[in-house]
Amino acid sequence: MSSLKHAMRNRRDQGRTAHREQRQQQAIAALAVLDCLRGVSTTELTTLYELGVFRVFPSGATVIGQRRGYRYLFFLLRGSLQLRLRDKDGREVLMGILGQGDCFGEGPLFGKFFRHMSALTQDTCYLLQIDITTLREELAALPLLTTALRKVYRRRMVEATLARIPILSQLLPIERISIAARLQPRHVPRGTVIVKQGEPADSLYLIENGQVVIEQSGQTIAILNEGDLFGEISLLTGEPHRATTRALTTTDLLELPGAEFYRLINQYPALETELRAIAERRLKHSAAVRSDAARARDIELAVHRGILRATHILVRDPARCPPGCRLCETGCASRHGHSRLHLNGTPIERFDVLDNCRQCSVGAECVEACPEDAIERVDTGALRITNRCTGCGECVTACPYDAVQTVPRAKYQTGPLWDLFRRWQQRIRPTIPLATSIPTHRADKCDLCFGYADLACVSACPIGNLRLAPVEEIVPV
Repeated sequence: MSSLKHAMRNRRDQGRTAHREQRQQQAIAALAVLDCLRGVSTTELTTLYELGVFRVFPSGATVIGQRRGYRYLFFLLRGSLQLRLRDKDGREVLMGILGQGDCFGEGPLFGKFFRHMSALTQDTCYLLQIDITTLREELAALPLLTTALRKVYRRRMVEATLARIPILSQLLPIERISIAARLQPRHVPRGTVIVKQGEPADSLYLIENGQVVIEQSGQTIAILNEGDLFGEISLLTGEPHRATTRALTTTDLLELPGAEFYRLINQYPALETELRAIAERRLKHSAAVRSDAARARDIELAVHRGILRATHILVRDPARCPPGCRLCETGCASRHGHSRLHLNGTPIERFDVLDNCRQCSVGAECVEACPEDAIERVDTGALRITNRCTGCGECVTACPYDAVQTVPRAKYQTGPLWDLFRRWQQRIRPTIPLATSIPTHRADKCDLCFGYADLACVSACPIGNLRLAPVEEIVPV
């Protein structure tokens, strides 16, 4: 009797296994026909299936938004949803309608978070949800999937750049896609002169990622960021460039050749009106900066000290601080073992902008220099040094603002047992070790008190004089 039960149990197990395998094959076949996954091998699709969770969202649900969803990549198996974002003026823009075969949420895989993007379902949507952190660890073994997702990411970066430009955000998504087809991508290293004062204009430039500085006769008059454009004044007036534009960081541009520019404004006359208004405001701004020595000095200082690389900065009004008070530095040191910030940094009008890490929003030199990929951007926007740091010091020398320092590793263990353990390690190593196995130091910098509910320096200020302020509030450019 027991053998009969055992045989029946085996048949049931075999049946369940066959059923699971059949469901897996059906799911993988469904993934294979998605437009965004065409050309991805069955082996890689199997890995994707194993990493995923199938989700159903009702009509009107928010799948991703400004405060949720950036941890996941989604594949749309059935249904439709709206992809929306906010332009530089804060207005919500319809970026596009996604349907079966599309994916979204891929930005964090390639360094771009699209923090102002949201996805709202138009009807019941069936999605495959993949944890971004888990997928990132597997990407090296998934080259075809990586290529497919990077293609989606590249297209979406262009679409997002156009949608964030106020004069283009009011166009229909299909019209922006038409414009996108005319653009030529261009990557420029930091320090590159993109256009030179006095030279004729031949293109309009849109900043997809990065920062550029505008200089007129050697004087800094403005900083432009992601979603800004330049070159329009000379194209509209037919005169040579009135200023030099130089890449402050590594920068990705979308270049619209002059001939295409004139075709575009003939096709959309309202764009020419908007561009002329922008040009007029910029001409007034440059004249105002040139005539105001104090303002010109503040902008120059802000560029030199990296203040405009930040989105938020720590500032105080020195006139309000009690004489000799340094409680903010003490509070920082009490929490972190040493102070990560310093008073009397950069004077901007009546403010003192403290010396600390700027959390460079784009093109951070420390991130580029780190050989261990040990510096990551967290959800708050801060750059955090992880435990992968080996203390090599590359980031210390790479930072142009002296914001990174080398400190003793707090968790470096000492004592007789640890000494015995290290001697044992020495015996099993080669005679001449290639590297120290247990680093005694590590890099450290301000990460806006990552992992804490407050900023130690701000909380330590007894009169509330120290605060984290938006950079445009302190240095309006």
